[in-house]
Amino acid sequence: RRELNKASDQPLLNRRAEQYVGRRYVLDSAIVNGQGKARVGDSVWLVEGPELPAGTPIEVVAVNGTTLKVRAA
Repeated sequence: RRELNKASDQPLLNRRAEQYVGRRYVLDSAIVNGQGKARVGDSVWLVEGPELPAGTPIEVVAVNGTTLKVRAA
């Protein structure tokens, strides 16, 4: 019998974006009007945060769906 409340050894497996919280990346395009893009591995993610120029190091502080919330690192 499978235990339903058993803690997973990979709790973020199906919540890929949440795995990025606390990690640092570089802005691929500037954050303008609160939105920009960052390269994460081999993909580009939509990011939200303060106005920052492309090339700025950022840190992921939260996730909202498929959008990463960031701040300057």
